[in-house]
Amino acid sequence: MRVASFESKGIEKVGVFYKGKLIDIDLVSEIIGHKLDKEFPAFFNVVDIIEQWEYVGKLIEKGEKLFKGEFLKFFEVKNPLLTAPIIRESKIVCLGKNYAEHAKETGSKPPEEPIIFGKFADCVISHDEEIIYLDFATRVDPEVELAVVIGKQGKDVDAEEAMDHVFGYTIANDVTERELEYADMKKGWPWFRSKNFDAAMPLGPWIVTKDEIPNPHNLEIELSVNGKVRQKGNTKDMIFKINELVSFITKYITLYPGDVISTGTVSGIAPIERGDEIVCKIEKIGELRNKVI
Repeated sequence: MRVASFESKGIEKVGVFYKGKLIDIDLVSEIIGHKLDKEFPAFFNVVDIIEQWEYVGKLIEKGEKLFKGEFLKFFEVKNPLLTAPIIRESKIVCLGKNYAEHAKETGSKPPEEPIIFGKFADCVISHDEEIIYLDFATRVDPEVELAVVIGKQGKDVDAEEAMDHVFGYTIANDVTERELEYADMKKGWPWFRSKNFDAAMPLGPWIVTKDEIPNPHNLEIELSVNGKVRQKGNTKDMIFKINELVSFITKYITLYPGDVISTGTVSGIAPIERGDEIVCKIEKIGELRNKVI
């Protein structure tokens, strides 16, 4: 199933795709609770839906019985404006050089252990939102990445149990100011400024639950600019797999529902310009599209 955040009358909400249509699951819960004189959970954002996922299928089943053939008529969101499936309080943990070919093109050897860094949720923009080419920038590169959405709180998680903590997957574009990154690396400084500027993390367009992607380590992944493919690879080439990443990260920090791990990019990085359109595609998830202004 796909989970999506969307805006309705200026309010951000969350829904699920059912029979190909986005439905307002919070409205479903409210109306069915009223009809049955029973209290069901509220779903205001993606974390609510992750933490109360067991109710979603039950609510849809009850809704179909109550409204029969008119369930979608009442609860479908018409022409939804999708927003990024993350809340502002969530963490984004990113992986550096997690594909050997990408490490080579940056002049580095493949790492012996995961290289992790953070991006603020404030950097996140949604599908069809605009990447801002800021005045200070001289070279901006997009980086397509498989993003893992955490479903269960975890600290010191064993690698064998790590996939139990995954809720699903989405697409990330780790936009980077490359010249600034290299300059800071030469000084021994962290990759902070080059990764954490406004609109530097397109994410979406939705979350695909993990049951629909039983093997996330065999997905075609690519990025195109103005229709021309720049990056192309497969998640099977990750140096550190998702279960290893969850285990490694939780040695240091606790992961909570709604947190995101962006698992690194494939080779083929190259700069973009104002006016470009970037499309990130990952098999079984879809595409994330953004223009540069």
